[in-house]
Amino acid sequence: MRKVLILGKGAQEYALAKHLSSECDVYVCPGNAVIGEIATVVDIENYDAEKLADFVENNEISVTIPVDKFSVTKELVSKFEEKNLQIFAPSMDVPVLFNDKVAVKKLLYKLRIPVPRFASFDKASVAYDYIKNAKLPLIIKSNIGEYATVCVNEKIAKTAIDDLILRNETVLIEEYLYGSTFSIYFVSDGYKALPVGNTLNYNFELEGDGGVLTNGVGASSPFYKLTDAHIDFLTSSIANSLIEYFEQTGKPLIGIWGLECILTSDDRLVVTNLKYFLSDTDAAAILALLDIDLLKIIDDCLQGLFADIYEYIPQKDGNALSLVISGKQEGKSIEGIKNLDEDTIVTFFPLRKNKYLEYESVKGKDIILTTVAGTISRAREALYAEAAEINFNGMTYRKDIGAIMSGNRGLV
Repeated sequence: MRKVLILGKGAQEYALAKHLSSECDVYVCPGNAVIGEIATVVDIENYDAEKLADFVENNEISVTIPVDKFSVTKELVSKFEEKNLQIFAPSMDVPVLFNDKVAVKKLLYKLRIPVPRFASFDKASVAYDYIKNAKLPLIIKSNIGEYATVCVNEKIAKTAIDDLILRNETVLIEEYLYGSTFSIYFVSDGYKALPVGNTLNYNFELEGDGGVLTNGVGASSPFYKLTDAHIDFLTSSIANSLIEYFEQTGKPLIGIWGLECILTSDDRLVVTNLKYFLSDTDAAAILALLDIDLLKIIDDCLQGLFADIYEYIPQKDGNALSLVISGKQEGKSIEGIKNLDEDTIVTFFPLRKNKYLEYESVKGKDIILTTVAGTISRAREALYAEAAEINFNGMTYRKDIGAIMSGNRGLV
């Protein structure tokens, strides 16, 4: 049986390990205790290029897939290339770009890709001057952080700016666009990109798009408003423009990556960010609807066959819904997981077990439930029936995933 090494330790790594575990032996580095239930955890830091290369070589690993963007450094890819080891990753320092929202927006703007109006600041006073003349509402976020604030007046905006400056973080101010936020994902060999799926994203913490903006608390795949024409435009005019740019820089964009976008109320497509690999919230839904052997695609990319063989990536009919269940308290026993239907896909964030071998909550995101059905309504019915089986003190989740949506702006 083939051996695959996944680099990372979060929910997206768990989703990929679970997806591949039926067809190969999966190793995960550094992993966590929960991933260790479905794969072999390797006790090596995922940034230690020398030790990782030695492990792959000594254990005859077929291919290494860095999922955690902080794993993909020039040193790692260079070491693997030096030893002629297969690694499905771009030959660039991924964190330098994919973890820098300002750098991403500047690159997109340079390539004439539509982006929201934005500005970045390191001094509060200059940021104050900017918001005085800007149209409200605004989104204020950290250049590198996860959460963001929708600011409907100057007082809220100044508070958000002050919080970021106190943390010595660059302030990114972005216009608020009304519409639906979504992600579209691509696989690429560095010369050609093809879509592997898309999701409507739920980023606000509360129903009706209220509360804090996060990087995702639910997803619906595929995004029902996205037409073939939209997908063709995103692929040919945007994704492949990025592919061409990176190819010309000598750092081909190999791997799975995504565009965070807004479909505005007047049917414009605007790109807000780049994603490396699949996000935690989207991974299980995208993989569930993939109608092809993912490892076959990866092999063909690494062998230089992808651009010649593939015109499209097959996806299954149907709808997948994902729901993030979070905890307001830490160390609470999570009950009901054994009661879930065998067709429900369960993805775990890094959790621990108590002495009774029960999963314990963390303060934050704990579990993702994903259901698949022929229609959104059936997937939604199954999703919330399964969510009702889960019980622990302080648990919380949105109740409107899969309901009819209009404006859920807020991608961060």
